[in-house]
Amino acid sequence: MKILHLFSDWKWTGPSEPIVSLCKELERRGHDVTLAYRKSPLPVEDSLEKRVLERSVCATDRFRLNRPLKFYSPSSIRDNLSDILNLTNYLRAEKVDVLNVHQSHDHILGGVAARRSNTSVVVIRTDHKRDSISPHPGNRLLISKLTDGMITFSERARRENAEHFGLPLDRVGKVNPALDLDRYRPEREFKDMRSMFGIGKDEIVIGMVARFQKYRRTEVFLEAVKRIVKEFPRIKVLLVGRSSQMNESVVEPMKRLSIEPWVVLGGYQTGDYLDTLACMDIFVFLMAGSDGTARALREAMAMGKPTIVADRGILPELVEDGVSGFVVEDTSEGLAEAALQLLRDPTLRRKMGEAAYEKAHQGFRLDRQADEVEKFYEAMIKLGRWKK
Repeated sequence: MKILHLFSDWKWTGPSEPIVSLCKELERRGHDVTLAYRKSPLPVEDSLEKRVLERSVCATDRFRLNRPLKFYSPSSIRDNLSDILNLTNYLRAEKVDVLNVHQSHDHILGGVAARRSNTSVVVIRTDHKRDSISPHPGNRLLISKLTDGMITFSERARRENAEHFGLPLDRVGKVNPALDLDRYRPEREFKDMRSMFGIGKDEIVIGMVARFQKYRRTEVFLEAVKRIVKEFPRIKVLLVGRSSQMNESVVEPMKRLSIEPWVVLGGYQTGDYLDTLACMDIFVFLMAGSDGTARALREAMAMGKPTIVADRGILPELVEDGVSGFVVEDTSEGLAEAALQLLRDPTLRRKMGEAAYEKAHQGFRLDRQADEVEKFYEAMIKLGRWKK
C-alpha cells in the first residue's frame, strides 16, 4: 500500500512517538509510507523533525501545515490554500491509497485535497483524544464529508465516535496502542534512583507520572496519601513531571495536608526516566493527558508495576481490575483503600505486577498494532469512500 500520514505539528508531543513508530513498522512490513509533518518554525533542542531523522523514517516537510487555520490572517489563508493545492497534486501523482490524518487541521487540509483529487484514496482519521472526539458541528461536518474511516484506541471511544457521527461500526477500528517493548524490561540493570531522591531502601514507593495540571486530579490522590500514611508511614510518594500549575495542583495541597515528609518531587525526567520508573513499587494514574492512550501507565505496566487507576476513559480497558491492578472511583477513600491493599500484601503486589507485565508485553506490541492498522486500511480500501 501507498500510505501518507499527515501530522500538522512540529513538537515531540504525546501522539508524536506512536505515529513515528507506526510509520517505521509499516515501512518494515513492506508498505510505501511517508510521514508529512510541520517543520519547526524556530530552532529548538527537540522536535519531531529531529526524531524523524534519528530514526530514518521516510518523511517530508514540503507542506506548510500552518495551524491553526486563521481566516483573518492572509498568510494563514495563503499557506492553507497552497497546502490543499500541493496535497491534491501529491495524492494524484503518488497514487496514494491511504491518507491517515491525526489532527483537525491536517484532517481539513487532507480531506479537502483527497476529495479534490478525484482518486480512490481513502481518508482515515486517528483519534488521539483522551475522550472521544467532541461531536460539535465543525467535527460533524468534517467527519461526515471528509472521512472514510476512523481509528481509535479504546472500545468506548469506538462506540461513542460511531454514535456521535453516524459512522458504521465497520468503519471505526479499535487498535491497541503500542510501545517499543524492548526498552521496558524490569530485569535490566537500572541506576539507583532511590538514593538520588533520598528514598530509603525499606520504604515503599508509590509513583505517579503526569503533567501536573489541575484537571489531572493530583490533589485527590494527595488527600488519599494523608489517609495512607496513618497506617503505612514508611512510604514515599514520587511525583514525576512538571507543569505551570505545579504550585496550585501539588505544592499548595501538599502543604495544606501536611504530607511534605512523604512526597518527593522528582521533576521532569528524560535520560533517567526508565530508571525512575524502575524504582517505583506501585503506580497510580488517574487521567490521561494529551496522549489519550495513557502512555505513562502503559510504560509502568510494561515495567511490571501493579497499578491503581481511575474508572475513566481508556484506563479500565488497560488495567484488569483485581488482576493487573485496581480500577477505582477516584475519591480519596477509593484510592487509599486500593493502595492499602497493595501495601499490606507484598504477594499481591508481585502477582499484579507480573500480570501487568504480561498484559503489556502481549497487548502493546508494535507488530500487533501494525497488523491491526494494516488490516483496517485494507478493509477501508475495499469499502471505498463513505457516502453518508
